[in-house]
Amino acid sequence: MRRAILLLLLCGCASAGTSSETSNSTPKQAAIYTSPETGTLLAERPRASVTTIAAPPAAVWFAVKKVYADWDIPVTVDNPSAHQVGNQNFFKTHQIAGRSMTEFVDCGSGMTGAKAATYRIYISLLTDVLTDGKGGTKVQVTFVPMGQDVAGGSSDRIPCGTTGRLEQLMLDQIKGNVGKS
Repeated sequence: MRRAILLLLLCGCASAGTSSETSNSTPKQAAIYTSPETGTLLAERPRASVTTIAAPPAAVWFAVKKVYADWDIPVTVDNPSAHQVGNQNFFKTHQIAGRSMTEFVDCGSGMTGAKAATYRIYISLLTDVLTDGKGGTKVQVTFVPMGQDVAGGSSDRIPCGTTGRLEQLMLDQIKGNVGKS
């Protein structure tokens, strides 16, 4: 309860100010979780990792889907007209892409070490496949993790950060898959 009150007070202090401070150019924090018990949790807006691949979007699209299959991530978003593929809500525990979750996710540390090592990590992982206008493809990967301490019986999810390594690994594997059947 104290954490919720402290969070709300900090949010209230951070949002107080004059109207000149709230221009359109001021970046705002994203509300990532809202509940009656904890209020609204705020964090940085997710940032996509981007690369350009010298291949047509159709070839890159299949390379992206291969990475999702290789990583055993069910594709629930498969929208060629919106140029997006991925999954907005799935979870993994301990590992993703055959590697330790702690390599990719930072949920802080507890008495036993990194929380990402033991928490259930809820993930939104989306990949945008767009033409670059020059015959190549611009690929954007957006990864948003949240953690839940299932061992402690908690139902609340906490915001976690990304190390950027999962996004880069995905981009590297997409590049490696382009041209493979």
